[in-house]
Amino acid sequence: MHPTNSLIEEYNALLRNCDVAALWDRFQARMRENLLAFGDRPVCNVLRPHFLHPAEYDQIATATATVVGAVHKIYAAMRAGDIDLTRTLALSPAEAALTQLPDVAGRPDISARMDAFWLHGNSVGAGDLYFLEYNADSPGGLSYGDVLADLFLELEPMRRLQERYRMDAYPVRRQVYRTLLDTYRDWCATTGKTPVDRPSIAIVDWRTVRTRNEFLLSQAVFEEAGSAVRIGDPGDLVLRDGRLWLDDFAIDIVYKRVVVNELIKCYPNPAELMAHPLVQAVAQNAVCIANHFNCQILYNKAIFALISDEEHAHRFDRDEEAAIRRHIPWTRLVADRRTRYGEDEVNLVDFMRSHKDDLVLKPVREYGGTGIVLGWEVDDETWLAGIEQALAQPSVVQKRVPIPQASFPVWRDDGLHFVPRLMDIDPYVWRGAQVAHAGVRLGTSSLLNVSAGGGSAAPLFIVEKRE
Repeated sequence: MHPTNSLIEEYNALLRNCDVAALWDRFQARMRENLLAFGDRPVCNVLRPHFLHPAEYDQIATATATVVGAVHKIYAAMRAGDIDLTRTLALSPAEAALTQLPDVAGRPDISARMDAFWLHGNSVGAGDLYFLEYNADSPGGLSYGDVLADLFLELEPMRRLQERYRMDAYPVRRQVYRTLLDTYRDWCATTGKTPVDRPSIAIVDWRTVRTRNEFLLSQAVFEEAGSAVRIGDPGDLVLRDGRLWLDDFAIDIVYKRVVVNELIKCYPNPAELMAHPLVQAVAQNAVCIANHFNCQILYNKAIFALISDEEHAHRFDRDEEAAIRRHIPWTRLVADRRTRYGEDEVNLVDFMRSHKDDLVLKPVREYGGTGIVLGWEVDDETWLAGIEQALAQPSVVQKRVPIPQASFPVWRDDGLHFVPRLMDIDPYVWRGAQVAHAGVRLGTSSLLNVSAGGGSAAPLFIVEKRE
Protein backbone atom coordinates (compact mmCIF):
# COMPACT_ATOMS: atom_id res chain seq x y z
CA MET A 1 0.00 0.00 0.00
CA HIS A 2 1.16 3.52 -0.76
CA PRO A 3 2.36 5.07 2.55
CA THR A 4 0.02 8.04 2.13
CA ASN A 5 -2.99 5.71 1.86
CA SER A 6 -2.10 3.97 5.12
CA LEU A 7 -1.67 7.37 6.78
CA ILE A 8 -5.13 8.43 5.62
CA GLU A 9 -6.59 5.22 7.07
CA GLU A 10 -4.94 6.01 10.41
CA TYR A 11 -6.24 9.58 10.30
CA ASN A 12 -9.80 8.44 9.51
CA ALA A 13 -9.74 5.89 12.34
CA LEU A 14 -8.64 8.58 14.81
CA LEU A 15 -11.32 10.93 13.52
CA ARG A 16 -14.08 8.33 13.98
CA ASN A 17 -13.05 7.99 17.62
CA CYS A 18 -13.53 11.73 18.24
CA ASP A 19 -16.66 13.66 19.12
CA VAL A 20 -16.84 14.77 15.48
CA ALA A 21 -19.82 17.06 15.96
CA ALA A 22 -17.96 19.04 18.63
CA LEU A 23 -14.76 18.96 16.60
CA TRP A 24 -16.58 20.32 13.53
CA ASP A 25 -18.27 23.08 15.53
CA ARG A 26 -14.93 24.10 17.00
CA PHE A 27 -13.27 24.02 13.58
CA GLN A 28 -16.02 26.21 12.12
CA ALA A 29 -15.62 28.69 14.97
CA ARG A 30 -11.85 28.80 14.49
CA MET A 31 -12.28 29.48 10.77
CA ARG A 32 -14.60 32.38 11.58
CA GLU A 33 -12.15 33.75 14.15
CA ASN A 34 -9.35 33.59 11.58
CA LEU A 35 -11.30 35.16 8.70
CA LEU A 36 -11.23 31.96 6.63
CA ALA A 37 -14.20 32.82 4.45
CA PHE A 38 -14.60 33.43 0.74
CA GLY A 39 -17.27 36.12 0.84
CA ASP A 40 -19.65 34.69 3.43
CA ARG A 41 -18.74 31.02 2.86
CA PRO A 42 -16.07 29.10 4.82
CA VAL A 43 -13.11 28.27 2.61
CA CYS A 44 -12.91 24.67 3.85
CA ASN A 45 -15.75 22.14 4.12
CA VAL A 46 -13.80 18.93 4.78
CA LEU A 47 -12.12 17.49 7.88
CA ARG A 48 -8.85 16.22 6.47
CA PRO A 49 -5.85 17.98 4.96
CA HIS A 50 -4.02 16.63 1.94
CA PHE A 51 -0.91 14.54 2.62
CA LEU A 52 2.03 14.23 0.25
CA HIS A 53 5.21 12.15 0.58
CA PRO A 54 8.45 14.22 0.50
CA ALA A 55 9.81 12.32 -2.52
CA GLU A 56 6.62 13.03 -4.45
CA TYR A 57 6.69 16.69 -3.44
CA ASP A 58 10.28 16.90 -4.74
CA GLN A 59 9.18 15.25 -7.99
CA ILE A 60 6.36 17.78 -8.44
CA ALA A 61 8.58 20.74 -7.51
CA THR A 62 11.35 19.69 -9.93
CA ALA A 63 8.90 19.22 -12.80
CA THR A 64 7.29 22.58 -12.04
CA ALA A 65 10.61 24.43 -12.04
CA THR A 66 11.63 22.78 -15.33
CA VAL A 67 8.37 23.66 -17.10
CA VAL A 68 8.46 27.23 -15.75
CA GLY A 69 11.96 27.50 -17.19
CA ALA A 70 10.57 26.53 -20.60
CA VAL A 71 7.73 29.04 -20.21
CA HIS A 72 10.26 31.78 -19.56
CA LYS A 73 12.21 30.90 -22.68
CA ILE A 74 9.03 31.55 -24.67
CA TYR A 75 8.53 34.76 -22.69
CA ALA A 76 12.09 35.89 -23.47
CA ALA A 77 11.57 35.14 -27.17
CA MET A 78 8.44 37.28 -27.13
CA ARG A 79 10.12 40.16 -25.34
CA ALA A 80 13.04 39.98 -27.80
CA GLY A 81 10.69 40.05 -30.79
CA ASP A 82 11.53 36.50 -31.95
CA ILE A 83 7.84 35.60 -31.54
CA ASP A 84 5.16 38.11 -32.56
CA LEU A 85 3.75 38.87 -29.12
CA THR A 86 0.63 40.76 -30.12
CA ARG A 87 -0.41 38.41 -32.92
CA THR A 88 0.40 35.12 -31.19
CA LEU A 89 -1.38 35.99 -27.94
CA ALA A 90 -4.15 37.88 -29.78
CA LEU A 91 -3.60 40.87 -27.50
CA SER A 92 -6.16 43.65 -27.37
CA PRO A 93 -4.90 47.22 -27.88
CA ALA A 94 -5.00 47.80 -24.11
CA GLU A 95 -3.11 44.58 -23.38
CA ALA A 96 -0.54 45.44 -26.03
CA ALA A 97 -0.06 48.91 -24.55
CA LEU A 98 0.84 47.44 -21.16
CA THR A 99 3.50 45.20 -22.70
CA GLN A 100 5.45 48.34 -23.65
CA LEU A 101 6.35 48.75 -19.96
CA PRO A 102 9.82 47.27 -19.34
CA ASP A 103 10.55 44.58 -16.77
CA VAL A 104 12.56 46.36 -14.08
CA ALA A 105 13.03 43.96 -11.17
CA GLY A 106 13.51 40.70 -13.07
CA ARG A 107 10.76 38.31 -14.09
CA PRO A 108 7.21 39.65 -13.80
CA ASP A 109 5.68 36.58 -12.10
CA ILE A 110 6.76 37.41 -8.56
CA SER A 111 4.07 35.24 -6.97
CA ALA A 112 2.52 32.58 -9.21
CA ARG A 113 0.79 29.21 -9.17
CA MET A 114 1.03 26.27 -11.56
CA ASP A 115 -2.36 24.52 -11.66
CA ALA A 116 -1.85 20.77 -11.85
CA PHE A 117 -3.29 17.30 -11.37
CA TRP A 118 -1.21 14.75 -9.47
CA LEU A 119 -2.28 11.09 -9.64
CA HIS A 120 -0.11 9.14 -7.24
CA GLY A 121 0.66 5.55 -8.22
CA ASN A 122 0.85 2.36 -6.16
CA SER A 123 4.31 3.26 -4.93
CA VAL A 124 6.16 6.47 -4.09
CA GLY A 125 7.31 8.28 -7.22
CA ALA A 126 5.16 6.25 -9.62
CA GLY A 127 2.54 8.95 -10.10
CA ASP A 128 1.54 11.06 -13.08
CA LEU A 129 1.62 14.87 -13.13
CA TYR A 130 -0.24 17.13 -15.57
CA PHE A 131 0.01 20.92 -15.72
CA LEU A 132 -3.14 22.64 -16.97
CA GLU A 133 -2.23 26.34 -16.91
CA TYR A 134 0.11 28.85 -15.32
CA ASN A 135 -1.63 31.35 -13.04
CA ALA A 136 1.05 34.04 -13.10
CA ASP A 137 -1.04 37.02 -11.97
CA SER A 138 -0.82 37.18 -8.15
CA PRO A 139 -3.10 34.18 -7.52
CA GLY A 140 -5.38 34.10 -4.50
CA GLY A 141 -5.74 31.52 -1.76
CA LEU A 142 -2.18 31.53 -0.45
CA SER A 143 -3.07 33.09 2.91
CA TYR A 144 -6.09 30.83 3.38
CA GLY A 145 -4.02 27.66 3.04
CA ASP A 146 -1.36 29.07 5.34
CA VAL A 147 -3.81 29.66 8.20
CA LEU A 148 -5.79 26.48 7.51
CA ALA A 149 -2.65 24.44 8.12
CA ASP A 150 -2.35 25.94 11.61
CA LEU A 151 -6.00 25.18 12.39
CA PHE A 152 -5.75 21.57 11.25
CA LEU A 153 -2.77 21.05 13.54
CA GLU A 154 -5.14 21.84 16.44
CA LEU A 155 -7.40 18.88 15.57
CA GLU A 156 -7.11 15.76 17.72
CA PRO A 157 -6.28 13.35 14.83
CA MET A 158 -3.43 15.61 13.68
CA ARG A 159 -2.05 15.98 17.21
CA ARG A 160 -2.03 12.21 17.62
CA LEU A 161 -0.43 11.54 14.25
CA GLN A 162 2.39 13.98 14.93
CA GLU A 163 3.67 11.57 17.56
CA ARG A 164 4.67 9.19 14.75
CA TYR A 165 4.87 11.37 11.66
CA ARG A 166 6.74 14.52 10.78
CA MET A 167 4.24 16.93 9.22
CA ASP A 168 5.64 19.96 7.43
CA ALA A 169 3.56 22.83 6.18
CA TYR A 170 5.13 26.06 4.96
CA PRO A 171 4.85 29.69 6.13
CA VAL A 172 3.44 30.95 2.83
CA ARG A 173 2.58 34.48 3.97
CA ARG A 174 6.12 34.97 5.24
CA GLN A 175 7.38 33.68 1.90
CA VAL A 176 5.22 36.29 0.15
CA TYR A 177 6.70 39.01 2.36
CA ARG A 178 10.30 37.87 1.77
CA THR A 179 9.64 37.74 -1.97
CA LEU A 180 8.20 41.25 -1.97
CA LEU A 181 11.28 42.53 -0.13
CA ASP A 182 13.69 40.76 -2.50
CA THR A 183 11.85 42.21 -5.49
CA TYR A 184 11.87 45.69 -3.93
CA ARG A 185 15.62 45.58 -3.29
CA ASP A 186 16.30 44.50 -6.86
CA TRP A 187 13.99 47.25 -8.10
CA CYS A 188 15.88 49.82 -6.03
CA ALA A 189 19.22 48.57 -7.34
CA THR A 190 17.99 48.80 -10.94
CA THR A 191 16.33 52.20 -10.61
CA GLY A 192 18.95 53.81 -8.36
CA LYS A 193 16.48 54.29 -5.50
CA THR A 194 17.65 54.12 -1.91
CA PRO A 195 15.91 51.16 -0.24
CA VAL A 196 14.36 51.32 3.21
CA ASP A 197 14.61 48.39 5.61
CA ARG A 198 10.86 47.94 6.03
CA PRO A 199 9.13 49.31 2.93
CA SER A 200 5.48 50.33 3.04
CA ILE A 201 3.10 48.00 1.21
CA ALA A 202 -0.28 48.61 -0.42
CA ILE A 203 -2.43 45.54 -1.15
CA VAL A 204 -4.44 46.69 -4.16
CA ASP A 205 -7.67 45.17 -5.46
CA TRP A 206 -11.30 46.18 -5.95
CA ARG A 207 -13.00 46.89 -2.66
CA THR A 208 -15.89 44.59 -3.67
CA VAL A 209 -13.84 41.39 -4.06
CA ARG A 210 -14.75 38.38 -1.92
CA THR A 211 -11.09 37.72 -1.08
CA ARG A 212 -10.70 40.77 1.19
CA ASN A 213 -10.26 38.55 4.26
CA GLU A 214 -7.16 37.10 2.64
CA PHE A 215 -5.70 40.60 2.33
CA LEU A 216 -6.29 41.12 6.06
CA LEU A 217 -4.46 37.86 6.81
CA SER A 218 -1.50 38.98 4.70
CA GLN A 219 -1.56 42.43 6.28
CA ALA A 220 -1.17 40.92 9.75
CA VAL A 221 2.03 39.06 8.80
CA PHE A 222 3.53 41.97 6.84
CA GLU A 223 2.92 44.35 9.76
CA GLU A 224 4.33 41.86 12.25
CA ALA A 225 7.52 41.88 10.14
CA GLY A 226 7.70 45.66 10.45
CA SER A 227 6.12 47.10 7.29
CA ALA A 228 3.25 49.58 7.30
CA VAL A 229 0.39 48.16 5.21
CA ARG A 230 -2.81 49.54 3.68
CA ILE A 231 -5.50 47.80 1.63
CA GLY A 232 -6.95 49.92 -1.15
CA ASP A 233 -8.90 50.09 -4.39
CA PRO A 234 -7.11 50.92 -7.68
CA GLY A 235 -9.45 53.90 -8.04
CA ASP A 236 -8.13 55.44 -4.81
CA LEU A 237 -4.49 55.60 -5.91
CA VAL A 238 -2.90 58.98 -6.63
CA LEU A 239 0.48 59.78 -8.20
CA ARG A 240 2.05 62.98 -6.88
CA ASP A 241 5.51 64.32 -6.10
CA GLY A 242 7.10 61.26 -7.70
CA ARG A 243 5.38 58.84 -5.29
CA LEU A 244 2.28 56.67 -5.43
CA TRP A 245 -0.18 57.38 -2.61
CA LEU A 246 -3.26 55.78 -1.08
CA ASP A 247 -4.88 58.76 0.65
CA ASP A 248 -2.06 59.96 2.95
CA PHE A 249 -0.13 56.68 2.74
CA ALA A 250 3.07 56.79 0.65
CA ILE A 251 3.66 53.43 -1.04
CA ASP A 252 6.97 51.67 -1.64
CA ILE A 253 5.56 48.33 -2.87
CA VAL A 254 2.24 47.58 -4.54
CA TYR A 255 1.23 43.98 -3.86
CA LYS A 256 -1.05 43.91 -6.90
CA ARG A 257 -3.93 41.54 -6.32
CA VAL A 258 -6.17 43.11 -8.95
CA VAL A 259 -5.98 40.87 -12.00
CA VAL A 260 -4.62 42.62 -15.10
CA ASN A 261 -7.57 41.42 -17.19
CA GLU A 262 -10.00 42.93 -14.69
CA LEU A 263 -8.15 46.25 -14.76
CA ILE A 264 -8.34 46.24 -18.56
CA LYS A 265 -12.08 45.49 -18.47
CA CYS A 266 -12.52 48.56 -16.29
CA TYR A 267 -10.24 50.71 -18.51
CA PRO A 268 -10.54 49.20 -22.03
CA ASN A 269 -9.37 52.40 -23.72
CA PRO A 270 -5.56 52.17 -23.99
CA ALA A 271 -5.04 55.90 -23.38
CA GLU A 272 -7.20 55.84 -20.24
CA LEU A 273 -5.52 52.67 -19.00
CA MET A 274 -2.01 53.99 -19.51
CA ALA A 275 -2.95 57.23 -17.71
CA HIS A 276 -4.08 55.36 -14.59
CA PRO A 277 -1.96 56.36 -11.55
CA LEU A 278 -0.83 52.78 -10.93
CA VAL A 279 0.29 52.28 -14.53
CA GLN A 280 1.98 55.69 -14.60
CA ALA A 281 3.74 54.98 -11.30
CA VAL A 282 5.18 51.78 -12.78
CA ALA A 283 6.12 53.55 -16.02
CA GLN A 284 7.92 56.30 -14.07
CA ASN A 285 9.57 53.89 -11.60
CA ALA A 286 7.72 55.64 -8.79
CA VAL A 287 6.74 52.35 -7.14
CA CYS A 288 7.79 48.70 -7.06
CA ILE A 289 4.97 46.43 -8.25
CA ALA A 290 4.39 42.73 -7.74
CA ASN A 291 3.19 41.18 -9.93
CA HIS A 292 4.22 43.36 -12.87
CA PHE A 293 1.65 43.98 -15.61
CA ASN A 294 3.72 41.81 -17.97
CA CYS A 295 2.61 38.75 -16.03
CA GLN A 296 -0.41 38.87 -18.36
CA ILE A 297 1.83 37.42 -21.08
CA LEU A 298 2.63 34.38 -18.93
CA TYR A 299 -0.96 34.07 -17.68
CA ASN A 300 -2.32 33.93 -21.25
CA LYS A 301 -3.39 30.33 -21.85
CA ALA A 302 -1.75 30.46 -25.28
CA ILE A 303 1.58 29.98 -23.47
CA PHE A 304 0.92 26.23 -23.11
CA ALA A 305 -0.03 26.06 -26.79
CA LEU A 306 3.35 27.59 -27.63
CA ILE A 307 5.50 25.36 -25.44
CA SER A 308 3.68 22.17 -26.48
CA ASP A 309 3.76 22.98 -30.21
CA GLU A 310 6.56 21.26 -32.13
CA GLU A 311 7.28 24.57 -33.86
CA HIS A 312 9.09 25.80 -30.72
CA ALA A 313 10.79 22.56 -29.63
CA HIS A 314 14.20 23.92 -30.69
CA ARG A 315 14.08 26.51 -27.92
CA PHE A 316 14.24 23.98 -25.08
CA ASP A 317 16.98 21.82 -23.61
CA ARG A 318 16.65 18.06 -23.19
CA ASP A 319 15.19 18.20 -19.67
CA GLU A 320 12.64 20.83 -20.68
CA GLU A 321 11.59 18.87 -23.76
CA ALA A 322 11.11 15.73 -21.66
CA ALA A 323 9.12 17.62 -19.02
CA ILE A 324 6.89 19.22 -21.65
CA ARG A 325 6.15 15.85 -23.29
CA ARG A 326 5.42 14.21 -19.96
CA HIS A 327 3.54 16.93 -18.09
CA ILE A 328 1.91 19.35 -20.57
CA PRO A 329 -1.28 18.09 -22.26
CA TRP A 330 -1.41 18.61 -26.02
CA THR A 331 -2.59 22.23 -26.43
CA ARG A 332 -3.18 24.33 -29.54
CA LEU A 333 -4.43 27.81 -30.37
CA VAL A 334 -7.83 27.40 -32.01
CA ALA A 335 -7.71 28.31 -35.70
CA ASP A 336 -8.68 26.82 -39.04
CA ARG A 337 -5.28 25.26 -39.72
CA ARG A 338 -3.33 22.04 -39.83
CA THR A 339 -1.25 20.80 -36.93
CA ARG A 340 0.20 17.63 -35.45
CA TYR A 341 -1.50 15.34 -32.98
CA GLY A 342 0.94 12.64 -31.98
CA GLU A 343 2.33 11.20 -35.21
CA ASP A 344 -0.54 12.44 -37.35
CA GLU A 345 -1.10 15.72 -39.19
CA VAL A 346 -4.71 16.81 -38.76
CA ASN A 347 -7.07 19.62 -39.67
CA LEU A 348 -7.52 21.18 -36.24
CA VAL A 349 -11.20 22.19 -36.57
CA ASP A 350 -12.23 18.82 -38.02
CA PHE A 351 -10.27 17.07 -35.29
CA MET A 352 -12.01 19.12 -32.60
CA ARG A 353 -15.45 18.32 -34.03
CA SER A 354 -14.81 14.58 -34.03
CA HIS A 355 -13.05 14.25 -30.66
CA LYS A 356 -15.45 16.04 -28.32
CA ASP A 357 -15.03 13.65 -25.40
CA ASP A 358 -11.25 14.07 -25.35
CA LEU A 359 -10.98 17.86 -25.45
CA VAL A 360 -11.57 21.07 -23.51
CA LEU A 361 -11.89 24.63 -24.84
CA LYS A 362 -10.51 27.61 -22.91
CA PRO A 363 -10.57 31.35 -23.67
CA VAL A 364 -6.99 32.58 -23.41
CA ARG A 365 -7.70 35.59 -21.17
CA GLU A 366 -10.32 34.39 -18.68
CA TYR A 367 -9.77 32.86 -15.25
CA GLY A 368 -11.79 31.14 -12.51
CA GLY A 369 -13.32 28.69 -14.99
CA THR A 370 -15.06 31.41 -17.05
CA GLY A 371 -15.86 30.33 -20.61
CA ILE A 372 -14.39 26.81 -20.32
CA VAL A 373 -16.24 24.08 -22.24
CA LEU A 374 -15.56 20.47 -21.22
CA GLY A 375 -16.36 18.34 -24.25
CA TRP A 376 -17.20 15.20 -22.27
CA GLU A 377 -19.78 17.05 -20.17
CA VAL A 378 -21.80 18.74 -22.96
CA ASP A 379 -23.94 17.56 -25.86
CA ASP A 380 -22.89 17.75 -29.50
CA GLU A 381 -24.78 20.97 -30.18
CA THR A 382 -23.15 22.78 -27.24
CA TRP A 383 -19.72 21.52 -28.26
CA LEU A 384 -20.08 22.70 -31.86
CA ALA A 385 -21.27 26.10 -30.59
CA GLY A 386 -18.21 26.18 -28.31
CA ILE A 387 -15.93 25.57 -31.30
CA GLU A 388 -17.53 28.45 -33.21
CA GLN A 389 -17.09 30.69 -30.17
CA ALA A 390 -13.45 29.60 -29.85
CA LEU A 391 -12.85 30.48 -33.49
CA ALA A 392 -14.38 33.91 -32.92
CA GLN A 393 -12.40 34.81 -29.78
CA PRO A 394 -8.82 33.84 -28.85
CA SER A 395 -8.98 30.36 -27.33
CA VAL A 396 -7.01 27.16 -26.90
CA VAL A 397 -8.04 23.53 -27.19
CA GLN A 398 -6.43 21.10 -24.77
CA LYS A 399 -6.40 17.33 -24.44
CA ARG A 400 -8.41 15.94 -21.56
CA VAL A 401 -6.36 14.46 -18.71
CA PRO A 402 -7.57 12.29 -15.81
CA ILE A 403 -8.70 14.17 -12.69
CA PRO A 404 -7.52 12.83 -9.33
CA GLN A 405 -10.22 11.84 -6.87
CA ALA A 406 -9.97 11.03 -3.19
CA SER A 407 -12.32 10.41 -0.27
CA PHE A 408 -12.57 13.18 2.33
CA PRO A 409 -14.46 13.24 5.66
CA VAL A 410 -17.38 15.65 5.78
CA TRP A 411 -19.64 16.39 8.75
CA ARG A 412 -23.35 16.72 8.12
CA ASP A 413 -26.33 16.91 10.44
CA ASP A 414 -26.81 13.15 10.25
CA GLY A 415 -23.19 12.30 11.02
CA LEU A 416 -19.75 11.76 9.53
CA HIS A 417 -19.54 10.88 5.84
CA PHE A 418 -16.63 10.02 3.57
CA VAL A 419 -17.33 11.52 0.19
CA PRO A 420 -15.39 11.64 -3.10
CA ARG A 421 -13.79 14.93 -4.05
CA LEU A 422 -11.96 15.85 -7.23
CA MET A 423 -8.64 17.42 -6.37
CA ASP A 424 -5.81 19.46 -7.82
CA ILE A 425 -2.44 20.42 -6.40
CA ASP A 426 -1.00 23.76 -7.41
CA PRO A 427 2.72 24.40 -6.79
CA TYR A 428 3.68 27.97 -5.87
CA VAL A 429 6.35 29.65 -8.00
CA TRP A 430 8.34 32.60 -6.66
CA ARG A 431 10.02 35.16 -8.93
CA GLY A 432 9.55 32.91 -11.93
CA ALA A 433 12.06 30.30 -10.74
CA GLN A 434 11.86 28.99 -7.16
CA VAL A 435 9.16 26.46 -6.26
CA ALA A 436 8.07 26.26 -2.63
CA HIS A 437 4.92 24.58 -1.32
CA ALA A 438 1.56 24.27 -3.08
CA GLY A 439 -2.13 24.92 -2.72
CA VAL A 440 -4.85 22.25 -2.82
CA ARG A 441 -8.37 22.70 -4.17
CA LEU A 442 -11.22 20.22 -3.89
CA GLY A 443 -14.43 20.18 -5.86
CA THR A 444 -17.52 18.25 -6.84
CA SER A 445 -17.32 19.34 -10.49
CA SER A 446 -14.55 19.10 -13.06
CA LEU A 447 -13.99 22.85 -12.80
CA LEU A 448 -12.04 22.85 -9.56
CA ASN A 449 -12.51 26.30 -8.08
CA VAL A 450 -13.04 27.34 -4.47
CA SER A 451 -15.55 29.96 -5.60
CA ALA A 452 -17.72 27.28 -7.20
CA GLY A 453 -20.45 25.46 -5.30
CA GLY A 454 -18.99 22.53 -3.37
CA GLY A 455 -15.47 23.90 -3.76
CA SER A 456 -13.08 23.81 -0.84
CA ALA A 457 -9.51 24.65 0.02
CA ALA A 458 -7.42 22.15 1.97
CA PRO A 459 -3.97 22.63 3.49
CA LEU A 460 -1.03 20.60 2.22
CA PHE A 461 1.27 18.71 4.57
CA ILE A 462 4.49 17.03 3.48
CA VAL A 463 4.45 13.90 5.65
CA GLU A 464 7.04 11.26 6.49
CA LYS A 465 7.12 8.62 9.22
CA ARG A 466 9.47 9.42 12.07
CA GLU A 467 12.47 7.15 12.56
